[in-house]
Amino acid sequence: MLGLIEDGDLFMIYGAVSAETNKAERNRILGFLQVEARPIRDVDKASPVGMERKRTQGWKDKWTYALPVVRAWRVDEQMLLERIAPETYRPEAGQSIAVWSPPLLSQEVERALKIKVTEVNVFGEPALPGPGFEKAPLGQAFQPSRAFPGGFGSRTAYYEDGPTRLYLARFDGDGFALLGRDHPFGDKSVLMKIGVSNDPGRRSLELNAGFPPACVGKWSMQLLSEPYEARRPAEDAEQAFKDRAAKNLRSLGGEFFLGDWTSAQIIFSGVPGVSRFGG
Repeated sequence: MLGLIEDGDLFMIYGAVSAETNKAERNRILGFLQVEARPIRDVDKASPVGMERKRTQGWKDKWTYALPVVRAWRVDEQMLLERIAPETYRPEAGQSIAVWSPPLLSQEVERALKIKVTEVNVFGEPALPGPGFEKAPLGQAFQPSRAFPGGFGSRTAYYEDGPTRLYLARFDGDGFALLGRDHPFGDKSVLMKIGVSNDPGRRSLELNAGFPPACVGKWSMQLLSEPYEARRPAEDAEQAFKDRAAKNLRSLGGEFFLGDWTSAQIIFSGVPGVSRFGG
């Protein structure tokens, strides 16, 4: 299995046709798991409740090899497996627990990404920060958010539209630790943030305002575009970066990405208007 998957791959979980599965859940899609491609044992990440259930069922020595789960989604609608994977599904595989099935075909993946799900907490991972992704198509969980529209006018202060720059900030530190993840050996991915500002110096201070002064890791404003004439075209440039980055970098939601820094620089330099000589 480890030779066929990569970090971030999704597993679709369905109920086996066996005595251990609730009758209402047999042959139904139950949820999706996002995994890391590294081997662990069940005791490395299973909850005490999960391990106790294994002992109670007499399964202590079964299914001890595992992959760490980093995110999970519960399916919110009744969905038979045959409707999503009519070509890939093997009836004989559905008769037992913990059977490895082949990858879904592209058309089956498209159907799976349309299933409405709710993200749930994963044991051993940081708790979700309040209400988040709920009863929405799974595919939307991996789409970067659209550029946040700026507002102009009077509030407690007056925000004047004008020259605005697109920036790409990089977290100079252990981004994996900041995300609460183990750092895979040899992985040089960096944590980064795309955004717009009419005062990059001030924005840099704002990004780091929540860190203690003695903190080793800091955000640094690595790349700046030439000024756009107003905030709106800068926001359009931000969205252009997100659209392109979604194919080459790992979206963390919102304006944040994880991935190869060189690839990010290339994407940034290709955004229209970033350079006075660029398209």
